[in-house]
Amino acid sequence: MKFNYQQISDAAYNYHKQNMFDEAEKLYKDLLNIRPDDVNILNLIGLLYLSKNNSSEAISYLTRAYILKKSSYVASNLAKAYYYNSEPQKAIKIYEQALSYEENDDIYYSMALAYKRLNDYDNVILNYKKAIELNPNNYSALYNLSLAYKDINDIESAIFYAKKCIEIKNNDDDIFALLSGYYEDKKDYESSIDALRRAIFINNKKYLYFYNLGVLLSKKECPNEAEAAYLRSIELNNNHIESYINLALLYKDRDNNKSLEYLLKAYEINQTDENLLLSLAQTYRLLYKNKESIEFLTKIIKNNQNCAEAYSQMAINYMDLCEYNKALENYNKAISINNTNLNYKHGKAVALKYLGNIEQAKKILDEIVKNPSSSMQSHITLGMLYLSDKQFEKGMRYYTLRTKESKFNSIFQDKKWTKDKNIENKDILVYSDCGFGDTLMYSRFLPILNKQVKSLTLQTDKELLSILRESLQGINIIKKSITPPQYDIVMSLMDIQYALNMDFSQVKNTQPYLTADINLIKKYSSLDIFKTKNKKIGLCWQGNKRIFKNRSINFEYIKKLVSKENCTFYSFQLQSDIKNFNNFYNLNNYISDFSDTAALLMNMDLMITIDSSVAHLAGALGIQTYLLLPKTAEWRWFYDEEKTIWYDSVRIFRQKESNNWEEVIERVYREI
Repeated sequence: MKFNYQQISDAAYNYHKQNMFDEAEKLYKDLLNIRPDDVNILNLIGLLYLSKNNSSEAISYLTRAYILKKSSYVASNLAKAYYYNSEPQKAIKIYEQALSYEENDDIYYSMALAYKRLNDYDNVILNYKKAIELNPNNYSALYNLSLAYKDINDIESAIFYAKKCIEIKNNDDDIFALLSGYYEDKKDYESSIDALRRAIFINNKKYLYFYNLGVLLSKKECPNEAEAAYLRSIELNNNHIESYINLALLYKDRDNNKSLEYLLKAYEINQTDENLLLSLAQTYRLLYKNKESIEFLTKIIKNNQNCAEAYSQMAINYMDLCEYNKALENYNKAISINNTNLNYKHGKAVALKYLGNIEQAKKILDEIVKNPSSSMQSHITLGMLYLSDKQFEKGMRYYTLRTKESKFNSIFQDKKWTKDKNIENKDILVYSDCGFGDTLMYSRFLPILNKQVKSLTLQTDKELLSILRESLQGINIIKKSITPPQYDIVMSLMDIQYALNMDFSQVKNTQPYLTADINLIKKYSSLDIFKTKNKKIGLCWQGNKRIFKNRSINFEYIKKLVSKENCTFYSFQLQSDIKNFNNFYNLNNYISDFSDTAALLMNMDLMITIDSSVAHLAGALGIQTYLLLPKTAEWRWFYDEEKTIWYDSVRIFRQKESNNWEEVIERVYREI
């Protein structure tokens, strides 16, 4: 059967429409052998090659067609071929020729795409707008114009054109998701959430919508709603690792076990992701599981020996374990990889401090604080090192900066005391923005301050109210939740000494400055556990695991003390699960605040304690106290070996080598 030219042409076109490109290509070439100047076939085979991603062949055929027929349609196709051949400038020239034959919105739209390849956003925007002038309902032009404004960071214009898209098509979930992103860029999280909920209403099967909703709700500090969104994301895609990681972040600090649970689910999906492994290591560390943390960090380093953060996290773990040489070694590795990271250098300085290399630590911190981007913690640490050397003025200049980025600063702002502010005849609020021990220690200065000011109010923790009110008559003492009376200046309790211009040589406390409630003393002295002829010795050996890294002592060492004959021991260790046994009594059930602690201390012949609030209370009450210190202790104990300026009744027992408590306990045992 013979076929005529038109029938072959129709067959070729039908193959083309069905994406049977090889069959169509063969017939097109057969037709061109018959009529090499057929513009329609030249145009069609050019478009076919574009469909096959062969833009160079497309250009060849479309150029032949364009030479034969100067039309807007053929010119546009040729320009498109140049565009796909990564020749946007040639494409633009041909598009301009196409416009000279016929002006239409599609050509302007295509020209805008070509200009975008050149990052010429002025012409991108100009051509999209021309397309929209010709066809106000050109959804693609409006949509891409919105994106173009986003690219040049003109978010308001991006939002305007996104809303124009919605006027044309209000059932497109994609444009609502895009609009949500724009509002997020503006930090207008409420509008962003509303737009994303519209997208979800239209299409509730896209897991990324729920993931992004979770991110927005997290930013809005709506953790329960954020969790629900992340869980829905996982229902739609149970391999979406980012949803698990963000769920873990929601629980970080408030429930680290739950955080770990989600991180481990992410780990089941991907066991090589470096950031995930770092998160796992950090979470195990927060749960005081340093061994597991180190194991994950070791995995990271095995795969990537240039991961500075893994070495830094390894160092932090060893700091927790008081293995300062290993910590220093890992900080050095982190710095060798990234010697611009100030956090690594700060960590190294702290490790050196605990190893007793104080001058070297100072040198590093001195360099860090010269950098404008240095953390406030570096300034504070440097200040504490100078204070340790009894360089009061220099140390306090750095140490007072600790309130600059704290909650204290956000609460009191411009009323904060600074060195240039005169406090005489002013209404002063002193705020206890420190630990219990700090408050007890620095409360010695309140009566002195009270004599110099018009009025004085101390705002402190409820656990301290009773003991301080009992001891500091004439000073208004309120708890932190109470609104204070009118004041002119507010100062941190730990800045009082600096405000009074009293350096360490002027600290003279030969008499106790705190007083226990006499009725409580009698109440506790009548307890059966105190009716003994033995020497009554109080014990405190453990502090907060995160804060008291090198101060706490394993109870196994304390057991040696408890074995001492003719002595009865009393645990002041709150939340201790150690039960009463022969000549050892746990006072947990008797202590509700520091007044109870003070009255119980007054029933002791001796208090043996680590650096803790109990140590400060015992010293302030004038109780004979053995203070057990690590080799490198808190700055306030300076480098003194036996006595302290703060308390006459306190005797220091300091480690001779880091982390060796056994030798300290042996000395104490002999002294009892």
